[in-house]
Amino acid sequence: MRRYFGIIATIILALVVLIALSATGSIEFDRPQESELRPIRSSYSTGPTGTRAFFQLLEESGRKVSRWRENYLTLDQKAGKSVLVSVGPFQFERDLPESDAKALKKWISEGGRALIISRRPGSQFADPVINSEITSKKPLWDASPELLVDPSSDTYVIQPTELTRGIKGLALSQLASRLKFYPPDDEPAEIAKEAQPGAASATETPPSTGSEDPDLDQILYAPVIHLGDKDGAIVADFNYGKGRVIFLSDPFVIANNGIARGSNLKLALNLLDSISSDENGSVRNIIFDEFHHGYFSRTNPLVNYFRGTPMPWLIAHGLLVCLLLLYTFGRRFARPLPTPRLDRHSPLEFVGSMANLQMVAQARELVIENIYPRFKARLCRRLALSSKAGVDDIITALPRQHLSLPESELRKVISDCELVIGGEKIDDAQLLKTVIRMRRILAQIKK
Repeated sequence: MRRYFGIIATIILALVVLIALSATGSIEFDRPQESELRPIRSSYSTGPTGTRAFFQLLEESGRKVSRWRENYLTLDQKAGKSVLVSVGPFQFERDLPESDAKALKKWISEGGRALIISRRPGSQFADPVINSEITSKKPLWDASPELLVDPSSDTYVIQPTELTRGIKGLALSQLASRLKFYPPDDEPAEIAKEAQPGAASATETPPSTGSEDPDLDQILYAPVIHLGDKDGAIVADFNYGKGRVIFLSDPFVIANNGIARGSNLKLALNLLDSISSDENGSVRNIIFDEFHHGYFSRTNPLVNYFRGTPMPWLIAHGLLVCLLLLYTFGRRFARPLPTPRLDRHSPLEFVGSMANLQMVAQARELVIENIYPRFKARLCRRLALSSKAGVDDIITALPRQHLSLPESELRKVISDCELVIGGEKIDDAQLLKTVIRMRRILAQIKK
């Protein structure tokens, strides 16, 4: 394992560098610059292209407004007779899924109502009849709101209707698309003729397509055009089965950077007042679609909190590092090594064994008998005396050898050791002090 420590350390260091680079590239220190080319149309967004201001205005004005954060498949059970406001483009899915499109059409045909605000309404209301096109030759996607305003917006009012009442000084953007509604090629010729944009009454009941799918048994037919020009409609009103659909092809009208310009707010309120009012005088609830902008009610709140941050990548890299470490420590990268064996011929093993036996037997006098003779022999050799010399001879010889040893301590050590050898008992504390004194005297002799 040690042979490959450098390789493993290098791999770990490389992964750490990759994690750091990934985190640095994902962290946005400033808010991303929004534009009409990359808008965020959510009612949670406070950016220039969001719709938070319009949503809060509806809340504070006392209207029954809420956010829809579930799939369209539950519209029948939970939405009831409400007004769905869908503002495009969606943040994550550019086009409405087929299942959601069928559920939306079925809900509207059974009495629901929808306000579709998008330059490509076909993505929010999937119907082959809808055709949209931006007529501006050079769209100013990154222009400021002042430059986006179309100065000829008031000329797009085709007729005085409930939706255009009180509108003066309208401030549509130059990016407003033109809507045209042509039936598919396989529709009868008389339907294609009647479905051309014009001032036909919206009270007519759309004809059946004869489709085998009952959810798609209605088509967009006979629109009332409220705003538009020769190139197409900007505001179109349809009856769809028992329900109603209004298309507005310029989200700039309700965006945070456009709602307060001119009479845009008046137009937006006219649209909602008209589509949310019933014949019996009741007012329907207004729900803003947030599900297709990425705000799901069934997801984990912790996942929603870390959405758009580098945290998921950091967790993924951390798991990768953990798996690599587990693989590294769980796999052998070299040949098997023999089990290390202790050398039984070492003299230290004998010393350790004897010390253990003496400790178990509490034979402290044996310790003194093993240490004291060597201590005395070295001391006498240094003083040029016989190993059988007495204490007085040793004390007398100290000045001759120019040794400044403490006489009292030396006399104490020799007498204590000889008494223990003679049979006197000694405890562990006294034994330890005596051995320390002998070590200290020997250390002074060597100097």
